[in-house]
Amino acid sequence: MKSCPKCKSNMIIEMVYGLLSDEMSDAVGSNKIDLGASTIDPSSPEFKCRSCGEEFGGLGKFLNDEFIQDDL
Repeated sequence: MKSCPKCKSNMIIEMVYGLLSDEMSDAVGSNKIDLGASTIDPSSPEFKCRSCGEEFGGLGKFLNDEFIQDDL
């Protein structure tokens, strides 16, 4: 189970990107997912903490990895 890097809560939801379907709208309304932008980029977070609002995860963590930076 994931935990927040800031407050250590386990109340984590996924960030969703792109066009919103009716099913996704219902999930947002019940606080099961959160909306990101309509597009995604390497700095876009993958998760959000429902306790403190911290957004984290995603491709940015891989782009900051020394191994990947060496290969660029």
